[in-house]
Amino acid sequence: MAQLAAITGLALAPAAQSAPVATIGHLSGGGAATNGPIAFSQVAFNVAIDSSGSASGSFECLMAGRSKGVLGAFNLAHNMIVHATPTTDSIVGSVVNFDGNATLKLDGSTQMSVHLHVWVNTATQQFQLRVLDLGAAGVMPVETLSRGGVQLR
Repeated sequence: MAQLAAITGLALAPAAQSAPVATIGHLSGGGAATNGPIAFSQVAFNVAIDSSGSASGSFECLMAGRSKGVLGAFNLAHNMIVHATPTTDSIVGSVVNFDGNATLKLDGSTQMSVHLHVWVNTATQQFQLRVLDLGAAGVMPVETLSRGGVQLR
């Protein structure tokens, strides 16, 4: 009878609840970026990083208008737009790395699903975007925020 009571007690005990994963950092900000003296892109970062290495939020990169001078190198006439949802992340000092799934739009007529990697150094205000599915063609140059800025809290 004691065994039955013990088994019943275990069966009726509330399931153990896992503790929520703590956010360890939030990368936010953006602005206009250059590669040396060349106006290159406009970016926005809103990435939350948790202690498990998961990430959530968004990353946007737009090359249009002020970037017109560099679009020819990508065989584009109008724009390149990247909209990403970060999924994994790491922070080492002032450098944040994240990977995620993204939508890449080229000249408004071609749209594809891609995977990307981005690193951001909040101390130097530099970042680099790599569209992994495009190989060497998907490696953008290191850019520096010339207007605006990013921070890690």
